[in-house]
Amino acid sequence: MSENKNSAECKVVCWAAAAFVGFVSMILLYLMADFGILQAIFTGGLIGVVLGLILSLFICRGQTAAADLASDEKPAQRYAKQAAAETEQREGSTVERAGSSGSTDAAPAASTAPATSAAAATGTAAPLMASDVSQSKPAENAADEDKAETSGTAATAQKPEAKKTAAKKTTSDDANAKKEVAKKAAATSGATKAKRAPVAADGQPELYTTPPADGGDDLKLISGVGPKLEQTLNDLGIYRFEQVAGWRKKEIAWVDDRLRFKGRIERDDWMSQAKILAKGGETEFSKRKKK
Repeated sequence: MSENKNSAECKVVCWAAAAFVGFVSMILLYLMADFGILQAIFTGGLIGVVLGLILSLFICRGQTAAADLASDEKPAQRYAKQAAAETEQREGSTVERAGSSGSTDAAPAASTAPATSAAAATGTAAPLMASDVSQSKPAENAADEDKAETSGTAATAQKPEAKKTAAKKTTSDDANAKKEVAKKAAATSGATKAKRAPVAADGQPELYTTPPADGGDDLKLISGVGPKLEQTLNDLGIYRFEQVAGWRKKEIAWVDDRLRFKGRIERDDWMSQAKILAKGGETEFSKRKKK
């Protein structure tokens, strides 16, 4: 232990001396060698670190080697004795703590011994203290607690199975409900397609004879439709996105013939935009238009 302490003290002294030398070097470099402040700090720190390593390696190691040579014992034997002494100290402290705890536990037993011996001598049963009654109650109820724990464990084990069964049932019900909704949607779409009238001979699409009560949709949200073109479409009887979304080739040609700019319907793809807008969605153009 003393050798380790001496070695640590030697290293502290060496590093302190190195730090002092590095600090002095930094000041001299800054004042006399025209070094910048950062260069002086870096160079002084580097000198201190290198000097500290050299001193701690050679001086402190030299002291340890000198101690090994001065001792009659071999270094390995001396280190083994030091380790054995440290182990004995730790074991001694452990025994002392165990002895103090043992004396504390023995005190209640010693206090109850006279009462037990007195009861045995008189042949009468010694009265139970309140602490004895409280200690006996857990022992009496131990069997009941074990039974309760067993039944609780069984119930807990059954709950996951019940949850799995309920989850499977819910999943199957959801799947059936989704199938029914899909069937209804398919039937509705089929009925809608079936009800749609074929294209007229002249290609005229479905038109409003009178404006809708709500005034119709804002057709200007379709890219390529301005205020004048929207008015032209309204005059033809076109007010809804659904009308534009459902145009077929002959119907597109019929409307295109009545517009000033030919080919704009297909060039700007009014039908795709109208389908999105009819479902309540938004296109990039409609987003910019609303802003």
